Amino acid sequence: MENAIMAMAEVLRDKRKALGLTQEQVANYLGITTPAVNKWEKGLSCPDLTLLPILARLLKTDPNTLLGFQENLTDREITLFLNDVAQYMKNGNYLQTFSVAMEKVREYPQCAGLQHSVAMVLEGGLIMTELPDEDKERCRAQIAKLYERVAQCDDLMLANSARYMLASKSIQQRNYDKAQELLDQIPKKGIPDKRTLQAELLAKQGKTAEAEAILERMALNSLQETLMTVVKLIPLLTADGKSEQAEQLAGASRTECEAFGLWQYSAYLAQMQLAVSSRDIKESIRLIAAMLRAAETPWDISACPLFCHQLRKENAENMGQDFLPPLLSELESNPEYAFLREEPEFQKLLAEYREKIRSRH
Repeated sequence: MENAIMAMAEVLRDKRKALGLTQEQVANYLGITTPAVNKWEKGLSCPDLTLLPILARLLKTDPNTLLGFQENLTDREITLFLNDVAQYMKNGNYLQTFSVAMEKVREYPQCAGLQHSVAMVLEGGLIMTELPDEDKERCRAQIAKLYERVAQCDDLMLANSARYMLASKSIQQRNYDKAQELLDQIPKKGIPDKRTLQAELLAKQGKTAEAEAILERMALNSLQETLMTVVKLIPLLTADGKSEQAEQLAGASRTECEAFGLWQYSAYLAQMQLAVSSRDIKESIRLIAAMLRAAETPWDISACPLFCHQLRKENAENMGQDFLPPLLSELESNPEYAFLREEPEFQKLLAEYREKIRSRH
C-alpha cells in the first residue's frame, strides 16, 4: 500500500509540473487547501475518490494513471525487482523474501513475466536455504501455482517454459501421465527443447530404447551442426590470418567424424574448405577427389554408435548416389571454386564423375 501511495504522489507531482501548474492552482481548482495537495505529493495522504475524475481532467490524464496502476511491469522493472529479491535472499530470511516477492505478484496479477521470474528465483533460493519440511512444502506448492498460472498465459514462450517446469516436477513426483500431458503441449521444435525431459520421462517408465533414440538423435544433430559451423568458420579465420587456428579446427572436425563413425564424406568437409579458402590448388583437388570417392562409398551406419536406435531410411547407405549430381553442379558453378576451373586435373575429375552419372542412367 505504501508503495502505491508513493507512486501516486510521484505521478501527481510530475503531471502538475509538466503542465506548469502550482500546488495552489490545483487546490483552487478542486476547492481544497494547498497543504492538502502538498501532502498528496509527499505521499502522506491520498485524494478523496470523488476528486479523482476532476483531478485527472485537470492534469490531462486518467484515474488509472493517477493511481499508478499498470497491468504489467516492463522487462527492466522485473529485472530490477528480481535483483532486489536476490539481495534480500542473500542478506535476510528466506520466508520474508518469499513474502515480499509474492506481494509483488499479487500487485500485478496479470504479469506472467513477473510470475515466471519470481517462481524461478524463489525455487532456486529454496534449494539453497534450510527450512523445516513443512515450510518448504508450503513454498513449493505456491511456486507450483505460479507456474500453473503462467502455463495458461498468452505468451507462448513463457507458457511453454512453465509447462516444462511443471512436467519436470511431475516426473519427480512420479505422476508420469501428467508429465506427458504437459510435454505434449510443448511444440517439438522451439524453446524450451523438451527432448531431454521427454527422454527422462521415457526412461523412468522403463522405455529405455525410446529414450536412447531421442538422445542419440539429439547428439547426432548436435555433431552435424558443429561440423557445419566449423566449415563456415574456417574461411573467416583464414581471411583473418588465423590459419593455424583454422588448421586445428579442420583436424578436430575430421577426428570427430571418424570417432563417431559418421559418413566419410563429412570427414573431408572442413579440410577441403581450408584448402579452398587458402587457394591451395593441389590440396583442394586432392580433397575434392577424396570427397567424391566418399560420396560413392556406402555409409556403414552400423559403425555409428549414434544410430543404434534410429530408423533406417531405405537405401540410406547409398545416399551418395543421389548426392553426386548436385555436388558436381556446385563445383562447376560456385565462384568459390573458380580458381580451380582452369586446372586440367580438376576438369578431368569433373568429367570422370559426370560420365559415371550418365552411365548409371
